[in-house]
Amino acid sequence: MINVSISYGFGDDNRYHSENIPESIQLALYKYENYVKYRDTIFGSLEENNTNVRVTHLPLDTLKLPEENICKMINQIFEKTGCVKYVVHPNNGMSYFVDQFFQRCHSQTTLCIETFGWRSNKNLRSPLEIIEFMYNHQPSLRMTVDTSHIEELWFDTKIMPFLLRHTSVIHLSNRAKGYGQHLPFTSPHGNLNLVKFVKDLKYRYKWEGDIVLEYMPEHRHKLYKNAKYLKTLVN
Repeated sequence: MINVSISYGFGDDNRYHSENIPESIQLALYKYENYVKYRDTIFGSLEENNTNVRVTHLPLDTLKLPEENICKMINQIFEKTGCVKYVVHPNNGMSYFVDQFFQRCHSQTTLCIETFGWRSNKNLRSPLEIIEFMYNHQPSLRMTVDTSHIEELWFDTKIMPFLLRHTSVIHLSNRAKGYGQHLPFTSPHGNLNLVKFVKDLKYRYKWEGDIVLEYMPEHRHKLYKNAKYLKTLVN
């Protein structure tokens, strides 16, 4: 089964929308200090709205923060919401953080390493490097494929099935030269045919997991409408 969610933040991270909290979300915690500041408000709102937290996006500087703080946060979120999937960016210090995650975090939680485009200042710069890292460190690690970041070559129908075998979360958004990244997935300016890609996920690849819509703030008004359409493609 494919589950559809919207990325949703609280406080200073609330940059995706101005409407009520949706029923299924990726909890966006891009700044650790916002989690500490708004923790009670976050958990209270999630419980009040009976929100299903399918995925949590860890702070962008997670690998620079004390690992005991991040692991404590993960355990608190798991205990309060039942969320099992936690997305981390592939920066320096990944090996040490992974070791700490498996020592300190609840055994039911899963760490998902997000893909990025090829950059000289990034570790794990391609999906294959992430998968190799997973094999060499912890086979239970999973991958988050971000369609706005990875190069088009990875969408090849001979390569994608291999990537999806290691993928638990897909961040879905489009990109285009001159328009930037994290555009609505149906954007007429987008370089990627993501409607076809989503249909392939269901019918060609038989993939099951979480799709999260992640847009730039100027496109947040399209999140709810796009989520409804996306559900018609996967259900």
